[in-house]
Amino acid sequence: MSKILGLTGGIACGKSTISAYLKEFGLPVIDADECSRAVVEKGSIGLEKLTEIFGNKILKNDGTLNRKALGRIVFSDSEQLSLLNSVMEPLIREEISRRLNQENNADLVVLDAPLLIEQHYDKICDFIMTIDVPKKIQLERLIERDKLSEDEAKSRIESQLSSRERNGFADVVIDSSGTVEQTRKQVIKWLKTINV
Repeated sequence: MSKILGLTGGIACGKSTISAYLKEFGLPVIDADECSRAVVEKGSIGLEKLTEIFGNKILKNDGTLNRKALGRIVFSDSEQLSLLNSVMEPLIREEISRRLNQENNADLVVLDAPLLIEQHYDKICDFIMTIDVPKKIQLERLIERDKLSEDEAKSRIESQLSSRERNGFADVVIDSSGTVEQTRKQVIKWLKTINV
């Protein structure tokens, strides 16, 4: 039975860099965002359910999901967003479960999920690794990466769990404010301690 390492972190903290590094290191990585895209591919039950609820206006001409059109509906109406989540969350959970089962021969599997804590995936993890940076660096990275105004970037950061709350669940907190090499060394050092 594999051990599961839950990997999470705030927006623009460097989680994707660590996830890619863990893959290079030879660990299987289950990406929750990838799972959420897979369950609404053309011809999927997920897309069929969403079309029943929100209509054909959420589809592109080729029959695939128009994420922008769906976003316009759900992000301006909390009831619609709840409806979307009630359809998506069980499908994503099932897809994550299926992918974890496929990797059950590995000693350690990484579950990379931005909302690991919020959606209670921490309950199925043996270890939790959070990636963190000082707020000033996080803000600078997010403005640079997504070309946002300072106010837009701040509101995105504030819409998530605070670092302090997230880090309270962690077995290890990786500080990614230094060089890539410094960050990698922290990850390697911790992996050696868990003896998997």
